[in-house]
Amino acid sequence: MKQNKTKVKARQYLIDLHRWRSAAALAACIVTLILSLVAIVSALIGYARTGREISSYFQYFTTLSNMLTAFAAGFIIPFAVNGLREKRFVYPHWLFLMHYAGTICTTMTFVFSMVFILPFNATFALGGSNLYLHLICPIMILIAFFLVESGYRITRKNVFLCTTPLLVYASVYFVMVVIIGTERGGWRDLYKLNTFVPFYISVPAGLLLAFSIAFAIRALSNRFAQHRQDLMLSHWKKDMDPIEVSIEIFGLGRHYGLIGDKSGLSIPYDLLEMLADRYAIDPLKLVKVYEKGLLDAVSEREAS
Repeated sequence: MKQNKTKVKARQYLIDLHRWRSAAALAACIVTLILSLVAIVSALIGYARTGREISSYFQYFTTLSNMLTAFAAGFIIPFAVNGLREKRFVYPHWLFLMHYAGTICTTMTFVFSMVFILPFNATFALGGSNLYLHLICPIMILIAFFLVESGYRITRKNVFLCTTPLLVYASVYFVMVVIIGTERGGWRDLYKLNTFVPFYISVPAGLLLAFSIAFAIRALSNRFAQHRQDLMLSHWKKDMDPIEVSIEIFGLGRHYGLIGDKSGLSIPYDLLEMLADRYAIDPLKLVKVYEKGLLDAVSEREAS
């Protein structure tokens, strides 16, 4: 009886885990999307009212970084809604990387604004819509990134890939400000990177700050992912034999087969691989067991 309760507890924990993931991801991304869009739109309205060129607003890294994160949040919302419906929240790795890239960029905006802009120009740092774009949105986006439990690990290669948007902007900024200049139709030095100190000092310092932020977010994200994995595995006894594990996986497959939309049923290979590694079982064997339980439940639904 006690063993059965343990199995039910483990299975129920997995179901509750995905339900919590979906709800947290949905709430975090909706808040992120709304705050970013409201801040950007209100700033655009302000530009229009004062007669400034709308195009100049998109020269700011703050604007572009918040747009990137808003896109990522908007893409994640359908997956979170589907996770609530299917009791399994998953989203593609490319979307995770987009979310990570946006988080790096908005965090860079936050740190740069608080450290380098606020001491000299508090109005520009936190005035009007910049209060949201420089402070509130970046903090909420950072929280949202850690709330969306993806299970993915961020590699060093991912770090360099996801800093690409920032590097592209830095390159364009350098060309428009330093090489072309305002006299020949370029941009003014919006962030004073070639005003107070030469660009050959500010640019390397900015890149160092960007990669420091990216690696710090990576370390925290990977630590949270490991903690969540350890917490999930703690609900599975270490001494379960392969037969017990197979019975439990069969039951899990049946559960999703009974409640899931038949057009969207999937196999949680990442979870099965994790359990296979824990109990030294061939992951393909667990896949077949899960699939058998899934199909068994679907056949039962069709017969009823």
